[in-house]
Parts: sequence; structure tokens; C-alpha cells
Amino acid sequence: MSRPPRNIVVLGSTGSIGSSTLEVAAASEGRLRVIGLSANRSCQRLLEQARRVRPHWVAVTDEQSGRQFDWSDLPKDTQLLLGSEGMERMAAHNEVDVVVASIVGSAGLAGAWAAVQAGKTLALANKETLVMAGPLVMRTAAERGATILPVDS
Repeated sequence: MSRPPRNIVVLGSTGSIGSSTLEVAAASEGRLRVIGLSANRSCQRLLEQARRVRPHWVAVTDEQSGRQFDWSDLPKDTQLLLGSEGMERMAAHNEVDVVVASIVGSAGLAGAWAAVQAGKTLALANKETLVMAGPLVMRTAAERGATILPVDS
């Protein structure tokens, strides 16, 4: 009996780790399903990824960039979310099993924190999250049943 696919959200999908994650998901023979993507300002690249992956959501954390971009080619079943709240909403959604957090710097904390609070598996490629809030993140992960996996390029 086969297991259902693991639903993943890739925060920072347009960067190198995010792009590699999408390649791994594509090669997973259906074991991994990407249901959410996020980028800060790389709207064209995010759109290209969305057209290829067809996720439930794409989030652009830089609201101005997201509002100015032409999203008319976004797959009709993909919802556009703007601002860090959209990224956090994806990371905490009940359909999500794994959140890959590859946003650099302090900007990566919000999505990682949302995933941990929601008890998700967090594949963390951002050391700043643990540098800034390590004890709190680890304690919350233990309390909420979240798993933190280190990821590197």
C-alpha cells in the first residue's frame, strides 16, 4: 500500500536551495507535492515555478512588487498571497506536512516560526532563525510536536 504524498511549502523557492527543493520534488515520483511557494520580489521566477508546479498558493512577501506584477498567467487554481502574512498562512496551513525554510537572514524567521507553532516538520536552511531565537524555537517545537531538520545546499 502506497503512502499519500507529503505536501510541502517552499519558502524562498526562487533561491538556490528553494530551486533545488523543487527539483527534488519533481524527481520524487509523486512522493512530494509542492502546494506552496514564496519569494520576496522575484515575481517572474515565482510565476514560472507556479506554472510548472501548479501549487495551491504563491506568496510574495514584498507587497509592492506583488501588486505591480502581472499575474494573469498564474494558474487559475493558484491563489496569490501578498505580504509575510501570506507566507505564514501557507506555512501553518493544515494541509501542509513539511515547510522548507530557505529565506536568508532575519526575514526567514516569520515563516519558520509559523511552521513550528503549527507543529510542522521544518526543513531549516536558515541559521539566522536559530541564532536569533534558537531556545524559543526549540522549546516551541518540543511543545507543539514540530520536527526541525537541518538543510544545507
